[in-house]
Amino acid sequence: MQYLHQLPQGLQSLWHHKRARRAMLTTGTVFLVALLSFSVYAAMQEPSVYPTLAQTGNVEEESKTGTGLTTINPTLVNGSSSIILLGSVLSHETANIYPRRDGIVEDILIDIGDTVEKNQVVALLLPKGVEGQSAAMITEKQVRTLQAKSDLSTAMHVAGETIRNAQQNIQEQETALLIARREQDMLFQKFAESEEHIAQMREQALAAVQQARQLIEWTLLGSSSRSGDTFQENDLSYTLGIQDANNMARYDAVQALNALTALEQSYTAQKPAIIDRLLPLASDALQAARTLLQYTPTETSGNGIDTLSYQQLSDRLSRIITMQDALYKAKEKLEDAHNSLQLLAAKEPELYRASQNGTDTAKSNSVRLLEEQLQTAHNALALTEAGQENMLEMKRKNVDISQAMLQSEYAQSGHREIRSPFSGIVSKRFITVGQIVMPSMPAFELTNVPTTLAKRAKTEIQFGLPEQYIDAVAVGDTVTFFLQADETIPYDAEVTRKSPQVDMKTHTITVQAKVPDELSLPHGTSIRIRFVDEKRPVFRLPSAAVKREADRNYIWLLDPDTQKPMQQSVSVIAEDGEFAEVTGNIGVESDIILDPPSFFLMRDHD
Repeated sequence: MQYLHQLPQGLQSLWHHKRARRAMLTTGTVFLVALLSFSVYAAMQEPSVYPTLAQTGNVEEESKTGTGLTTINPTLVNGSSSIILLGSVLSHETANIYPRRDGIVEDILIDIGDTVEKNQVVALLLPKGVEGQSAAMITEKQVRTLQAKSDLSTAMHVAGETIRNAQQNIQEQETALLIARREQDMLFQKFAESEEHIAQMREQALAAVQQARQLIEWTLLGSSSRSGDTFQENDLSYTLGIQDANNMARYDAVQALNALTALEQSYTAQKPAIIDRLLPLASDALQAARTLLQYTPTETSGNGIDTLSYQQLSDRLSRIITMQDALYKAKEKLEDAHNSLQLLAAKEPELYRASQNGTDTAKSNSVRLLEEQLQTAHNALALTEAGQENMLEMKRKNVDISQAMLQSEYAQSGHREIRSPFSGIVSKRFITVGQIVMPSMPAFELTNVPTTLAKRAKTEIQFGLPEQYIDAVAVGDTVTFFLQADETIPYDAEVTRKSPQVDMKTHTITVQAKVPDELSLPHGTSIRIRFVDEKRPVFRLPSAAVKREADRNYIWLLDPDTQKPMQQSVSVIAEDGEFAEVTGNIGVESDIILDPPSFFLMRDHD
């Protein structure tokens, strides 16, 4: 009502009239509805084209595509795409100085721009005692070190004594083995001597047998000139055994002599087998001759033929008895020789068989046993040496650990100096007086530090290359970069290193490029790298055609084969709010859909 006074005078008067006021309100309402209807009709008659499409000149109406969708062909801006990447200067002549222990900074001796020599003191820390630390830890670690050294000395003594005992045992075993081998050689010699002794006893027995045969022949026949012949009873003297009523003494004497003679003749070919049979036969023949003589009278017979005097008969009996004794002794000696050899062979049967076969590879029981004991002793020595060495190594490590702990405690409590391990120029200082520092905190940063990497490339630039451009840069390529201070001057760098792995957080790979040595750039300087991809052309589209979802940019276009809407990922190079410059798997013939996705997705669903 406060605006009523602004109406013309005629309308003010009508307003105050109730009927007139109602008519005015009705008329105004009808006029407003008519105006809105006309506006809607006019809007429906306008073509559904974005304001920017007139600038592209590539609009396709529904009648042209036949899909009922509004599409546009992208405009080729450039046959190659370029992107700007951020990077920094990487100097291989930089290094940091760290304190060797934690502590409070007492004094700083250098600052930015100063030249530092290797091992130069650059700062001082307060002693540990000032910080409330005690020397008890040093004393404790000294005691541990002394104890570790004492344990090592004791272990070395025990190890030496143990090894010496094992070595002495080996020496004793070797000596015993040497003696056993000598005894084995003596056994071989005894076997040979026994065999020789048996052969000698066999020959002596044969000689006794031959003497017995000759004595029997002389006794029975009167001479020994017919050796080797076969005798008959008629060949004996007539008076021999005449007192034997059945005449068996003569018969037995002849048979025994013939058997002895026959076996003696076979002896030469079969000495070892015959001698044991020959001796009993000789003994039997002597006994038969003796028996025969016992049946022989000493008086003269009636015919006066073949008589033996008493003296002759006694002599013959005496000789036969003596020969029997000699034959018995020869047999006994031969048996003793055989028994002696059998006893030796029973002790070492394998050695005896080896001596019989003529082999020298056999070993006596004692030699074999001692060889096994010697091998066991060698194995025990090896195990002992290994075990003692392990023990000594453990003791040495304990000494090293205790000494390292002692030195660390010395460093923690007494080392006040922070020294520079490099030569160079101070570029940064990270500490202040009174600050608490730790070994993990850098104190200073140096430049112009001589390193092996600096000899290859004094300065390099480092940047992250997006993974979609991973094949666009290779080692040896040249990249262009600009300094933020002056982006009008380009600089070139040669790619020297390219990481084989993609960073999962940034989806980039690290690339390093060598900067010419004559170009001096501070470490950490920010740079911009202009990267041109000849294989990725740039197209211009209306910004409304580019859709965004999280970190992904995409557009909708018609599949050239099925004429169905499909998504295609693109990379946005530049955008001004009206147009966007993109790269991706599209071309100038691609039909980019401008309608909102809800329009055609709902239509396809219906």
